[in-house]
Parts: sequence; structure tokens; C-alpha cells
Amino acid sequence: MCIKQNSVSLLFLMQLISSNLPVGGFMYSRGLEWAIEYKLVNSEKTFCSWQEQWINGTLVYLDWPMLKRCYYYTKISDEKNFFQCTSHILSYRDTYELRLEEQQRGKAMKKLVLQWYPTLFTNQRNNTIWLLALERSGLASIAWLGCMCGIPLHNLALGYAYNMLEASVMVGLKLVLFGQSSAQSLLRYFITILPKAWEKSKTISDSELGSSFLLQSIASACHETQYCRLFRS
Repeated sequence: MCIKQNSVSLLFLMQLISSNLPVGGFMYSRGLEWAIEYKLVNSEKTFCSWQEQWINGTLVYLDWPMLKRCYYYTKISDEKNFFQCTSHILSYRDTYELRLEEQQRGKAMKKLVLQWYPTLFTNQRNNTIWLLALERSGLASIAWLGCMCGIPLHNLALGYAYNMLEASVMVGLKLVLFGQSSAQSLLRYFITILPKAWEKSKTISDSELGSSFLLQSIASACHETQYCRLFRS
């Protein structure tokens, strides 16, 4: 029974971290498109450096700690603190496009939640708070679904990071043009550094939360008025 449950939760994780389904992660570059356009990222080396800054900044100090908190509040059925977490997540998305991406992902994930659990919210007290929270944040929605699907937090966190990095590599593949082999090598490298980063993220206190990737914020803000673009952010 244990092996079967582990297998099912693994398959659920694979479904959640798909770049194409359910929330279309391939549509977003999070400022990377602008950085490539203005030659801040123009090679495999500079692309790798950009992703390392995201891992050691936003991922470690914001995304993973908030994912952990949302997962915990889902587990103990604390809808009020879960909703408060979504407010914190949105407040740290410091450009219009980053906030819009967070909300668009949340709305897409909410539709998935209602399809997978059509009767869960009809009989549950305070269901309105849960639904409002889920549609506000894609990150919080992933934490909720991961908990409900029985995916261990460690696996969910690494899967989330891989999803974001794979989407970014696809952006680089289209715009930096470093080739399929280089793309696979980059992903393999990122995979090797994620476990250590995850361990660091578990020590982040509430007072340390926040995104420290300032260049990404600038690039995201500039991308809002970029003349020609392929990606939503």
C-alpha cells in the first residue's frame, strides 16, 4: 500500500510540474526576455548566472519558504493563515507583470482544484476563503494541491523549482540559442545545486523573507513596455 501511494503521489507531482499543463509555465519569462533583448543575458554563461541568482535569491528566500508555510497551513486546515500567506506572496511580487503572473497561475490552478475536488468546498465551512486564496496565488495553489495529493513537501519543492527552471531554459533555448545539448547540461547542473539550496531555505525566518534578485525586478518592469515580445512576463 505504501509503495502504491508513493507511486501515485510521484505521478501527481509529475503532472503538477508540467511546463505545459495545467498552467502553461512556458508563457512566462519573468523578465528574462528583456534581459536577453538588452544583452544582459547573451550566452550560456550569463544565462546560468541569471538562474543562479534566482535560485539563491527569490527561490531560497521567498518561493520555497512561502511554499512550505502554505503547505503547512493546508495540512492543519488553517484557511486564515493560508490566505494571509497569499497576501505576503503578492506583496513580494514587486512588478505588475510578476503579480499578474502569480494571479493568472492561481486562477488556472483554482479551476483545476474545482475539477479534481468538485464536492470538497460545497460542504466545507469557510470554503470561500480557501477559494479566494487559491485564485490569488499560483504558488499557494501548488502547495495546496501538493498537500492534498499526498506529495511530500521536499519533493514538491524540488519539483516546483525544476518546473520554473525548465521554463526558463526553454526561454533561453528560443532567444539565446545555445542549443539542445547545452540546455540539457544546464538543467543537469541546476538539478545538482537545488538540494543544498532547499536545505538553506528551511532556515529562513519570517524576518528574512523577500526577493533579493533586484535585476530581475528591473527587467520585469522594463518588459511591460518592451516593443516586441514573445512572453507574458
